[in-house]
Amino acid sequence: MKILFFSRDYTPHDYRFLKAIVENGHECHYLRLEDRGQRLELRDIPDLVQVVDWRWGKAPRDPRQDAEVIADLQEVFSELQPDVIHSGPLPDVSWLVAQAELHPHVAMSWGFDLLRDIEVDPEMKRTTAVALQQADWFLGDCYVERDTAAELGLDPAHTTIFPWGIDPRRMAPGASHVRAELAGPDDFILLSLRTMEPNYGVETVVRAFLTAAQKSEKIKLALLGDGSQLEMLKAIADSAPASIQERIFWLGRKKNEELIDYFRAADLYVSASIVDGSSVSLLEAMACEVPVLVSAIPGNQEWVEDGKTGLLFETGNADMLAEKILDCVSDREKLKELSRSARTLIEEKADWEKNKFLLTTAYGQAIALAAQRRDQGISAA
Repeated sequence: MKILFFSRDYTPHDYRFLKAIVENGHECHYLRLEDRGQRLELRDIPDLVQVVDWRWGKAPRDPRQDAEVIADLQEVFSELQPDVIHSGPLPDVSWLVAQAELHPHVAMSWGFDLLRDIEVDPEMKRTTAVALQQADWFLGDCYVERDTAAELGLDPAHTTIFPWGIDPRRMAPGASHVRAELAGPDDFILLSLRTMEPNYGVETVVRAFLTAAQKSEKIKLALLGDGSQLEMLKAIADSAPASIQERIFWLGRKKNEELIDYFRAADLYVSASIVDGSSVSLLEAMACEVPVLVSAIPGNQEWVEDGKTGLLFETGNADMLAEKILDCVSDREKLKELSRSARTLIEEKADWEKNKFLLTTAYGQAIALAAQRRDQGISAA
């Protein structure tokens, strides 16, 4: 099949899907809506992916130009004649496809769009509903996305839910080359990999660490990533005594192939995200048998059963997170039991090399449904 993959920017998740599309044997064309200059993905676009050359995708999106974007999108679609257009996030990218009336259309949630954006912006909720009602098929990585989409008019029968997943053969327990650089054998390293943006609650992690670190000198915090809140987070850390500040490692964004070494170095993976689908970094931590302590949001709860495959804390509650961190420091044997169970779950349900073939199935279902609607003379809604 010929697939036109249309997304907002170029991120690690774009890389993942572009690579999967060509590995599934399809001809893949990549269309980018904007470039905010953040360099969110350090890897080059996968081999065999054909980048569509159009006038957009080189600067931040300006909604005042949407009519021109829609016209150009229709032209690109007409020239390429793809079998399917695969789009997302929903409120802007999939909405543009809906306005262009392109079919067959597979619309994909990116988690934050359905689970956060539509709750804080009524206009995004409206455009998301339009996108879902126009689409021929829906892709999501957790069931809470499907249920939320159904409330906005999606037929839940026209859905493929699959975790974006990881490679458990590569992401596995092993020796770390960076552990000795960060801590001694008796220290306890907390690992945070979330982007430093409001949706991901890194402030809660930093505040919890500062509280827990006052009670245990063993605890250290490794922060991988960056974002608009970086300087604010450093200012919060600056309020702590120097002896605690020096136990925080601001490591910045790392290349994907380097991350496994940091997972293996960690004693506990921590995420305080306030919105998420199936978090890839959470799945990678579980695959590496790193115990996980994460916020009790629906996306996390589809993977973490408290006390069995990981630990949960009340979303946004830094004091509870600090208490749970201290409990983990004092009971490392319990953490080993949790991490083994988590690894088994990942092997069963989160193997991307198996899950990625569901893309082809979803494309086929979108094509069939679009043809059926065309023959019946009805719209996707």
